[in-house]
Amino acid sequence: MADEEDDIGPLENKPGDSKFKQQNLAAWKPVLTCRCVVPFFFIFGLAFIPLGSILLLASNGVKELTLDYTKCGPVNNVSVDGTTFSGENGCALLREERNISFTSKPCSCALDFTLTEDWTDQVFVYYRLTEFYQNHRRYVRSVNNEQLRGSLSSTSECKPFTADGGKAIVPCGMIANSFFNDTFQIQKDNAEVPWSRTAISWKEDRDDKFQNPSPLSDFNKYSKPDYWQSSILNVTSARVNGLGLLSEDLMNWMRTSALPSFRKLYARFPNGLSKGTYSLQIEYNFPVVRGEKNFVLSTTSWMGGKNIFLGVAYIVVGGLSFCCSAFLAVVNARYNKQRLDLSEQH
Repeated sequence: MADEEDDIGPLENKPGDSKFKQQNLAAWKPVLTCRCVVPFFFIFGLAFIPLGSILLLASNGVKELTLDYTKCGPVNNVSVDGTTFSGENGCALLREERNISFTSKPCSCALDFTLTEDWTDQVFVYYRLTEFYQNHRRYVRSVNNEQLRGSLSSTSECKPFTADGGKAIVPCGMIANSFFNDTFQIQKDNAEVPWSRTAISWKEDRDDKFQNPSPLSDFNKYSKPDYWQSSILNVTSARVNGLGLLSEDLMNWMRTSALPSFRKLYARFPNGLSKGTYSLQIEYNFPVVRGEKNFVLSTTSWMGGKNIFLGVAYIVVGGLSFCCSAFLAVVNARYNKQRLDLSEQH
């Protein structure tokens, strides 16, 4: 055997004779005794319960009001082709129709709400949708980022909404085609309450991702999305927070949500809101097949918006850690006593 090894020479892939290559490095192998595990669980619980309480208090300090306007009835009856839409759910039924004469007909509704105290902090205004799956793979991929940067003729990856009547669609794709187009206004004592509709999108979107072509008249060479009632210039000019592809409402919508229930920023009240009764005026344009549409007013804290999950999770984990430490301590004390009794007998 030795003669054979001499004939073939030294093994080429033999590792070096070092502790690292021979896997002989020193290692720490802790023994998890009850004496070290019990303090670990105790300290874990001692840290998590106060932290969870702080997070819960911060969340409870956030003021939030949610108005469900899915079945909001029209202020005035709407008649289209001999069909009258009125009462509760009237606007929703009108928007369910796909005929252009129905979808182009305006439908306004109103909801009253009351604030029982002053909201002195900055108030953020959101719209919220449920059971709207922006995370579908084909939906997420149906967009062309080059077009959003001003290259309007780029429509690849936008199927099935790429062209209409031989003209490229701007903005193209499923995401833009389903653009949320309800509009809101808040009134108090029959007077409009001013709010800010700027700085509601990501700074990176405003500075880099979205750009208009030069000149703006280039938009007129292209077709509008199928489900839009007008061209991008007409739609965005009424929204006063950016024209064309620089519309901050469009920027927020194009950032798809990972979950089927989500909300997107619509406006801000930098100086808060005073207590009193308000009227929410809604231009109901966006159809609802399933789910709900909500209007949300919310303040924030140092940890963000209202969300009790994180605080509750910390408290629950801390409580379980305390229970584990107590249980292990009792079991250890009991079996230690039994061992002492046996040793005394012998």
